[in-house]
Amino acid sequence: MGSLVLWLMFSSFALTQAYIYSYNNELLRLGHLEYRRVGLYTPQDSPASGPPGNGESYIAANVTLTREVQNGEIGILQIIVTHSSTFGYIGFTDPQGTRHFCCTQSLLEQEVPGCTNTRLGMAIISPDAGDKIQIHDVVWDSESEQKVNHKFSVYESGRYYLLFSSCLNSTGDARMSGQIVWMNPYGYLPGELYQFIPLFGYLAIGYLVLGLIWGVLCVIHRHDLLHLQHYVSVVIMLGLLETMTWYVDYRNFNLTGSRAIGPVIAGVLLSNVKRTLSRLLVLIVCMGYGVMKPSLGSDQRNKVIALGVVYFVFSSVYDVMSSYSQMTFIMQHIRAFFLFPVAALDSLFFLWILQEISSNIQQLTTRHQEAKLRVYQRFWQILVTTAIFSVTWAAYQVFVTMGSNEDARWNTLWAFEGMWHVIYFAVLVAVAFLWRPSPHATAYAFSEQLTTDGDEDDGIELAARSKHMEPAFTIEDDDDDDQH
Repeated sequence: MGSLVLWLMFSSFALTQAYIYSYNNELLRLGHLEYRRVGLYTPQDSPASGPPGNGESYIAANVTLTREVQNGEIGILQIIVTHSSTFGYIGFTDPQGTRHFCCTQSLLEQEVPGCTNTRLGMAIISPDAGDKIQIHDVVWDSESEQKVNHKFSVYESGRYYLLFSSCLNSTGDARMSGQIVWMNPYGYLPGELYQFIPLFGYLAIGYLVLGLIWGVLCVIHRHDLLHLQHYVSVVIMLGLLETMTWYVDYRNFNLTGSRAIGPVIAGVLLSNVKRTLSRLLVLIVCMGYGVMKPSLGSDQRNKVIALGVVYFVFSSVYDVMSSYSQMTFIMQHIRAFFLFPVAALDSLFFLWILQEISSNIQQLTTRHQEAKLRVYQRFWQILVTTAIFSVTWAAYQVFVTMGSNEDARWNTLWAFEGMWHVIYFAVLVAVAFLWRPSPHATAYAFSEQLTTDGDEDDGIELAARSKHMEPAFTIEDDDDDDQH
């Protein structure tokens, strides 16, 4: 028989999805090698321990295998479990670059290592693998059905591959029903995803603390609140709901071994509502809404709303498909199709924000509105710092992804996604600090400025009420603001 066709059959939510994986009359074709992969910790390396894993890690196969055709001949199907470091010992690559996984008569005659008389019609396993590759043979004789209850051990932390190999011609196709259980010492959550539990837990606490501080300030200064500060309140609330949703989702996933679609969809929608409103908030702040102009005007408002709606739709569809991209081969292509509009819309947001804040800083400089200018300059610095860090982090991610084996860094993959949540929270904290509620918030609300005819560097902002009034959102005083 020729080489086996590889079928990569592992689910993904951002990184991967693991669990109690159920099979319902799944077809195992003759001549195909089907496999899944999941990150597992040994009890010694595990970041946590407790129910339902109770300090154990293993892969348990509880399945029933049925041959499609009963021809009276012996049939063999192999269940193989291997660590990623020994996955390369399965199969043989010929000089033309073709990968062969089945031991055939022609490969036996070529004296391929691992292909012997006793392994004809079975998977090729290199002798260099030693005893690190675990194999359970399912043999049919006269029966058409075989039950398998076998547990595979986890001897080293890393990604493990579970393979179903059918090489013997007489076996024919088979059907499989039952469950494969992937267990870590702390529960069902795969090792690639475990760190999301503490990440979203700490972020939820951070949003809660930020929300409490912000809420207290809003209550104290409720008569001096700006419209922008109400929008910040909404974004903080959405961030808290989002992180709590993801935290509960991952905790439930770890305890039950399965993932309900409801919490995933809720988390995705909350993430995208927050992400969209955050971009719109930054945009209208940079456009000077409530600070340099009382409203955006119907034309600009319609453009902002249209951009937000389009971004929300494309981003939501993309994230939902990223969560369940394993559903069909077609869905993976649709997901890729939505990636480019999301990236283009993000770029449009950034360029528009850059244009607006640059224009407003120039206007404030010309009008000598020093207090507002300092706030916008600091906001500009925050945006530039964030952009530089984001580009650096993205470049690092691409460099690491292209320059190393994914299986070798399986337990740090979460950081690529997790860092964006941390960056977002940090920017929100900075925005909340700059526009925090205070008794002098109206000094930064929209006001006309009266300037003198001379070349003086100061002007009069009608919202300023006292020469002793400190700028509400700056750290140091500016003597120019006290000159009247």
